[in-house]
Amino acid sequence: MIKLPYLIENNMNKLIILFFSLFFSLQSYSLTPYKGSYELYAETVMGNIKIGTAVLNLKFNDAKFEFTTEASTETIWKALYDYSRSEKSLGNEVDGQVINTYFRVIEKIKGVVKKDYEITIETDKNYAVSSNGEQFEIKPGLLVDPISVYLALSNDMINKPNHLEFTYQVVDQTGVKYLRFKLDGPENILVNESEIETIRVTCDELQLTLNLSIKDNFQPVRIHKINGKTPFTMALIEFE
Repeated sequence: MIKLPYLIENNMNKLIILFFSLFFSLQSYSLTPYKGSYELYAETVMGNIKIGTAVLNLKFNDAKFEFTTEASTETIWKALYDYSRSEKSLGNEVDGQVINTYFRVIEKIKGVVKKDYEITIETDKNYAVSSNGEQFEIKPGLLVDPISVYLALSNDMINKPNHLEFTYQVVDQTGVKYLRFKLDGPENILVNESEIETIRVTCDELQLTLNLSIKDNFQPVRIHKINGKTPFTMALIEFE
């Protein structure tokens, strides 16, 4: 087994859970088909360590979307902590708006399912229902899940180019919360020795910074997030 300093060994499990559960609810796409591969890094006392990979896949056909994420720890970490998470979001694009209808999460630790829930969203009735039977009421307006909120963000950045801030109602198994995203200026990001022009977007509630590609309908190029005191980075390596 890999020997880690005491601080890393005692905190790695908690950090990886926070990292995957938050990062893989935080991916952003416009409604064009897209498949991207990413590497995931954590800044620790041992340096900037690659801890996992992810594949994000957005399918879009006849105004309907299916967005899935698959993430897992690197093989080198599995002896210490074997973790994986998959998510699915379904919905429609209507008059330039993302109308989310369904969300599911499956989370496994050492091959054992630790989290498995579904949410059905009834936007026109202003409520959502969890698979555990709990119902969440919302204020009139758009209700999205932790994945489709980024579809909504991408669409709004395209359709409302003069806006500098967007706020969404987001539902998960704990209820409904408000997330506010603020445009923070341009930034060039290097991917595979190619420079990509991006817009930097921040969400203070999540201690999150997104870099979204200007040329590719605001698809994610880099995501930086702080969980507790630990910074994490998700970096694009290739896309189709």
